[in-house]
Amino acid sequence: MSAIASLTVVPRDSISELSRLARTSPSSFRMYLAENGSKTRQEYDWSGYCMLYVLTYLEERGIDLESSEFNAESEAINSVYGLTTLIAPAQRLVEQLDPGAHREEELIAHFEEMGMDFEESGTAGLDTLRLLRDSISDLRDDQVLLVNVG
Repeated sequence: MSAIASLTVVPRDSISELSRLARTSPSSFRMYLAENGSKTRQEYDWSGYCMLYVLTYLEERGIDLESSEFNAESEAINSVYGLTTLIAPAQRLVEQLDPGAHREEELIAHFEEMGMDFEESGTAGLDTLRLLRDSISDLRDDQVLLVNVG
């Protein structure tokens, strides 16, 4: 079984509507997201599991990507759209996601703990950190990054 990770930039003021549609009409939710969201500057080329494991790696290190203001909306969206994280622009995140602040060996060890032992896991982890950092640093104040693993 495989997983795909996608990153979509959405207007901050659309989060409530996305949440409402997730609760009432999953097909309308997907249509609204396609019409109102835009892809990030860079594509994500690794397995969605790599994204998932980097997210758990960050969580274990106390780096919380998701803004607490979106807890209810995130829960509603997760119910129909796989694992979704809503990330608001924040300079502290840009700094915390700097690949230079993380050791490749720690990422490799985390991937191994998760049962994903492959030769390029360290590179995948660092690439994921870099993509998240760059995507968050590109956000304007009126935008949110929607990261989905499904």
